[in-house]
Amino acid sequence: MAQNNIKDTTHLLVYGHEGWLEEYPSHYHLGDPIMVKMQWGHNLAVDGLPNKDYLKHHIYAPDGTCTQASAEPSGDLWYDITADTNQEGFHMLVTSYDECWAQYPNEDYKLGTREQYPDAIEVRDYCQYATTCVSVGHHHDTEVTPIKGLEMYLLPVSNPNYVVGHELKLQLMLQDKPADAHKGTLIYQSENGLVETEIASDANGIFTVKPDKVGTYCLIVRHVTDDKKDGIYEGRNFTITHCFKVGEHGHHHHH
Repeated sequence: MAQNNIKDTTHLLVYGHEGWLEEYPSHYHLGDPIMVKMQWGHNLAVDGLPNKDYLKHHIYAPDGTCTQASAEPSGDLWYDITADTNQEGFHMLVTSYDECWAQYPNEDYKLGTREQYPDAIEVRDYCQYATTCVSVGHHHDTEVTPIKGLEMYLLPVSNPNYVVGHELKLQLMLQDKPADAHKGTLIYQSENGLVETEIASDANGIFTVKPDKVGTYCLIVRHVTDDKKDGIYEGRNFTITHCFKVGEHGHHHHH
């Protein structure tokens, strides 16, 4: 389908739109390409899509190597992100967005830096990292390799084979180190709609979740700073998302 059927809502990120990556229900063998679905909206309520020219997509293999992934529109509702694999274990897929937006009176925003818009009220850098973890092959790994050089993201720090009734842990990482205490929003896609829960991390950025239902969850962390860069921006808005699936008890199949 042509890109022009897509409702471009990129600019709504200044009000809190963000992207998230959801796994398809697939089982991958060594060497299979993997595919995840990128959606866009607010707190998992889908609303249009961002301009794909401003998105970057990468896959991080269990040994830490990073390769580019590609994105194609699937109709006009989401992007399919595909990546090749050549290792068994847990892979992290990352979609990132990093652009400055200049604010003018009457909620008018323009894409660009302070240099480009010297008379703007304020210019902020909007930085988003959406991740999900995908298992490839028959392996007995229980850990996800931390991503090097990604400014801010959520790292699964408990075995990512999540099952109902068991605690799972995600750690907010900031410049390759554990972050401090942050607040987040946990969203569950129930059959009757989206269920939101406010959640706080411990002092080392670890969010502990004990899911009581099977299905898809997303943890969202928003972090605003007043870091400045002369001629570029006066502050930064980070939005970090991590989607994960929770299965039934005894869903581990070993071969």
